[in-house]
Amino acid sequence: MAPLSPGKDRFEMIRGEDNWNLPNALTFSRVLMAPLIAFLLSDDGRLRNALAAATVGTAAFTDFLDGHIARRRGKETKLGQFLDPLADKICISTTFVMLAVRRRIPAWAPGVIIGREVAMTLFRVYAGSQGSSVPASIWGKLKTNSQLLAVLLVIMERETPAYASLEKAAVHLAVALTLYSGLDYMLKASRYLDKTDGA
Repeated sequence: MAPLSPGKDRFEMIRGEDNWNLPNALTFSRVLMAPLIAFLLSDDGRLRNALAAATVGTAAFTDFLDGHIARRRGKETKLGQFLDPLADKICISTTFVMLAVRRRIPAWAPGVIIGREVAMTLFRVYAGSQGSSVPASIWGKLKTNSQLLAVLLVIMERETPAYASLEKAAVHLAVALTLYSGLDYMLKASRYLDKTDGA
């Protein structure tokens, strides 16, 4: 029998794992939260904004919780490692798009953020097909936290000049870290591709 290619070998590893566990269920729940966020942000209103902010906050909490449980119980899986950042991207991108639709942020902001996230997802898929992994960097984590802070500030809007300036600064910081973290990954692309899984 011919040896499996790195991509097929990775697929066999994912298929052979016990992927039905609590951490992966929490991760997948974030994907299901995206339509709820879109619905809540489809119209304005103090209650809808509060519920949208609570849903975004819950999604962020499950992001922390699933990783903590997976590491503590030894339930880390290849599927979870792939799905976790994808679920984050779906939630945060949906939030940015809906805020742009409501004209709470400039339309170019979600364009930049989604473009970066699509590029990184494709890069991770390619790295996985080569038998390598792309772990989250410190800049990637700062990017995620800055995006979360920005959307929460914008959702919970306040009609004061000082708050408007804070919102604007938070959105620009999130975009800047999004671009920089993406550039950091690309500059280190060869290093990631040279590593075998688990290195």
